[in-house]
Amino acid sequence: MKRTMALLAATTLALQVVVQPAQAGMSDKDKAAAAAAAIALLGIAALAHNKHHYQEGYEPGDAEETAEFERGYRDGVHGYPYWEQNRTRGYAEGYQAGDRERENSMAHRIQPVDGRAPPMAYQGCAQIVAQNFAVGMHQVHFTKARSPGKHEWLIEAAVGRQYMTCKMRDTGELIDLTGGRL
Repeated sequence: MKRTMALLAATTLALQVVVQPAQAGMSDKDKAAAAAAAIALLGIAALAHNKHHYQEGYEPGDAEETAEFERGYRDGVHGYPYWEQNRTRGYAEGYQAGDRERENSMAHRIQPVDGRAPPMAYQGCAQIVAQNFAVGMHQVHFTKARSPGKHEWLIEAAVGRQYMTCKMRDTGELIDLTGGRL
């Protein structure tokens, strides 16, 4: 959410520079360059937002397919039924990604109480995984946890379709970090 707000603020500022006439005499060439920079910022942010949701080997080819992916992703993440009239690959890929994200975000609710790690361990794992994937902590979802030894926890964390496993102490101290699932 913070990233979105910062992006909107930067875009608004860039567009105000383009739309409002500058008192120092901004030329049309400078205005066009500022507009291009604002558009580039929006494009980079959109690509960075979705890179963890694309399945390996798939990436939308154009803006229309990206829009279909986003529509499918929203339907899947909110638990809406699959829209049968839409037969595009972008929608299908997006729906699968959204459905997987929904499963990951709800996985902690179905874990038995004795299989849950202490909150400090989860928080430490979330911080390190978020840093490694360059996302916010709210995008890290915990799918499994188990205790291999006293005061140690293996915690599986997911960001989109990518996974990492943290070996943590009860206190939130990182012991080991590996890529992949438990």
